[in-house]
Amino acid sequence: MPEYTISTQSGRDWPDMPAGDLSIRLLPKSLQCKIVDDGDVLVFRVGKATVSVSWELAGTWYVDIEGSESSGSADLIAAEIAQQLGDATGEQAVHHKVTD
Repeated sequence: MPEYTISTQSGRDWPDMPAGDLSIRLLPKSLQCKIVDDGDVLVFRVGKATVSVSWELAGTWYVDIEGSESSGSADLIAAEIAQQLGDATGEQAVHHKVTD
């Protein structure tokens, strides 16, 4: 199960994001996604994969992808979430794979 962290390229903390509706800011726009939960943690399905996006550590978002068709498809999902997060906050986002 691939896991990723997303941080700012500068190493600074993320700007505050308004509360509620993480999907508006983080849901990949190029993929057909079905929202499962949009509370403190964003959980959605894309194809056979279930994706969880949460704020875990200071300055770090955490992405867990369970059931992805391939490592490459998981990487693409994480990359798009990072892009969406960067667009929403005005920061350059970088993602790192933690496990496969």
